[in-house]
Amino acid sequence: MDMEVDGIETLSNPSEGGKFSNLKAFVTAAREFEATHSESAVNLMTRYLGLIASSCDLSIFSPGRSEVCAFFSSLWRVMCDGRGPHWAGVAVLSRAAIEPSARHALTHTYKFMPILARLLSDSISNDKKIKLLSVMQEISYGIKISWQESYLSSLMKQLTEWITQPMPEPQLRTIGHKSLTVLVNVCYGNLPAIYALMRTVDTKDFVVHLISLKDGGYGGVEVCRLLLCLSGATRGAASTRQPDVHSYLCCTMRTFNKAVSEGDATQLLHAYTFINDLCSDTNLRSYVLTYPHFVNALEEALKDVQNLCQAAPDDMGEPENTVNCLRNVMKFLTVLVSLDEGRLPQELISVINDGLPGLLVPPSLEPGKAGVQWLQVVGALCESVETQERVLQEVTPDAFEDTLYSVLQYTSQNGVVGAEASQQAVVVGCRTALCLAPLDPHWEAALARMLAHHQVRKLLCVGLTSTNGPRRRQILQLVKHHYFPSDQMNQVFGESLHGVSESTSDLATNGSGTGCSEGAWCGRLAPAQEHVVDELVAKLNDKLRDGKISDIATSSVMELYGYKMTCLEQRLHSHSVALQGASEHMASLQHSLAMLQATNSSQQDVLYTTQMQNERHKKTIEDLHKQLEDAETTLRGFRAKLAAEKLDKENQKENLHKEFRAQMATLEAEMKLREREFEDRLKTSEAEYRALQKKLEQQTNKNSELAGVLIKFEERVKQRDKKLEDAASNEAALRKEIEHRDMVYCKTTREDCVRKGEQTVPADDSAGGDEASPGDGRQADEQECVYQYGELTLVIQHVKDSHGVDRMPFFKVAVNRSKVNM
Repeated sequence: MDMEVDGIETLSNPSEGGKFSNLKAFVTAAREFEATHSESAVNLMTRYLGLIASSCDLSIFSPGRSEVCAFFSSLWRVMCDGRGPHWAGVAVLSRAAIEPSARHALTHTYKFMPILARLLSDSISNDKKIKLLSVMQEISYGIKISWQESYLSSLMKQLTEWITQPMPEPQLRTIGHKSLTVLVNVCYGNLPAIYALMRTVDTKDFVVHLISLKDGGYGGVEVCRLLLCLSGATRGAASTRQPDVHSYLCCTMRTFNKAVSEGDATQLLHAYTFINDLCSDTNLRSYVLTYPHFVNALEEALKDVQNLCQAAPDDMGEPENTVNCLRNVMKFLTVLVSLDEGRLPQELISVINDGLPGLLVPPSLEPGKAGVQWLQVVGALCESVETQERVLQEVTPDAFEDTLYSVLQYTSQNGVVGAEASQQAVVVGCRTALCLAPLDPHWEAALARMLAHHQVRKLLCVGLTSTNGPRRRQILQLVKHHYFPSDQMNQVFGESLHGVSESTSDLATNGSGTGCSEGAWCGRLAPAQEHVVDELVAKLNDKLRDGKISDIATSSVMELYGYKMTCLEQRLHSHSVALQGASEHMASLQHSLAMLQATNSSQQDVLYTTQMQNERHKKTIEDLHKQLEDAETTLRGFRAKLAAEKLDKENQKENLHKEFRAQMATLEAEMKLREREFEDRLKTSEAEYRALQKKLEQQTNKNSELAGVLIKFEERVKQRDKKLEDAASNEAALRKEIEHRDMVYCKTTREDCVRKGEQTVPADDSAGGDEASPGDGRQADEQECVYQYGELTLVIQHVKDSHGVDRMPFFKVAVNRSKVNM
């Protein structure tokens, strides 16, 4: 069936479209292969499958988008063809099976198990066997088989051969172990598969071989599961005895401890499945409660479990494997914690209490994947009074909410499995918060926040309106709780709750498929065969009435059975072919249904988002209308107030205009008066200015004349200076001559005095000086010349010394200010 990718409008984030480009390219190449079967198309598909298998982002395999549905449907059709790239497809399936929701879709929606079973044979290498069995053990877990499918007989034959063969080499032991795991997955809970197994092998010998393997070092818990299946199919579940259950539990706990320490997610999954089935069976549950060795086994395992809870992404090379281990460990512990605590030994309660600090740490490694199981553990511990107080001490509401929202974010794009996990997480989260809200106000506030979260409300509504009766009862029990906020009911459940009844789920349950009817085996014989059979039946009836049934020839009876067996063989072959075609057609229809469900899911998300936005917008519009009415009322009041203020302002403006006009008239009169005064003063100033201008011109002329006199005077001064310099030089010569004469005179006088014996006069007597003294009768002559030039007076003083020599003349210039008329 042709599945379109680009024809479906996906309403997810457009930025995520790039990571699905290889898937879309493979779908295009698969269409070309189906049309042409060319080698280039095979090579192209192999190339794209290699790119997809090497992708680090496992979210490309989540079945919540139409691109993923189209990819798996195209891969299924290509692998059904004998010329398709089978082993490249196996590599992609091996990678996709790591993602839980994709693994669920591969098992229940896309039906890859028959295709992989046809690839399984002795003709392939051991490496391919191991690779193929690894994929099959992942996608066969939880498989549902309701009739004798055509691939079962050949699959059972091949698996049992590898299980019972000698295993001298590690590869052969691995093949045998994985074959046992696949066989257990196929047979567990599927009576048609168990009947096919019992027709394939000698049941007694096979059971003896399984018992020898139980303690042989591998596959212990799988052997226990298969033994329980065979026992239930042959003798009934009630035939299982307490020693058998305790033996199974011992093997299971040993497997659990070893798997935790080695990080084997597959073995942990089988251990959880087996103990969950034992605890769910009412006949076997009492045997589980009396098992005496839980305490020692859990004490050894809880230390490794605590390391798994606190593991960081950088601590492990394979984070997906670590997450799967943590998820399966949490499932296993949830089963134990959910047992009737009043009947459990006190030692087991103490061990669980001691391990709670490690268990109650929210998973740090991808909490969205392992968070559901952690929430279930916390919720189960809250149900018991002995562990409730420890939960309050170790778990904070913020950490609990963060883990819940991480789960919701992770499961939002994981299709049916994601929707189921998210509803389960919301129910567990609300129930836990309701249990702890009466004990702590912080948990009460956390409950209010969770119920106010739009995705939590959406999931509660979807769960209430779904056909899942137990889920609806769980949600209704939440509503009935006395701590459930009454103001949240209408927002959470809306009007759709009035039409909800549990009859829908009952009808859906009763209307499920019931397998093949007996009419399907009824058919018509050929006319000749019918005639012979009628004759034989009539003959038998006659002999029976006559009491001579023993006289009938054995050959006639054998002939009748021969016809019957031939007819049945023909009909069995035709039905096998028809069943294979019907199975393939049903798988194709399921692929189409998955595509429609993916589209429907995205459209429902858009519808819900649109409704929520419409409600918010409606409320916003109502608020805006109310605000608009209030604004209009306020505006009318403002307008009335503005009109009154405007009238008042206009009156004030008119009064101010009148005052301004009066003031302007007064100012204009004053301005005219001052203008006349300024004109008069201007005329006076102009007359004074003209007079001053005239005086200035006169003064300028006088200054010019005085400048000429000063120039002449400077020339005379220069000449006088020259004469004074000459006189000074003459005076210096005369002084030297006088000094010489004085010295000669003094010397002569001293010599005369020496001869006469008289005292000499000091040589440095100042009598020989040439300066005039008051007593020598020599007077200095002074002569003063006065020159008058208008307002200036020039006075020149000539001074002569006692020898009649002119000294430096003195000049004085005075201004007669009394003559200057300003």
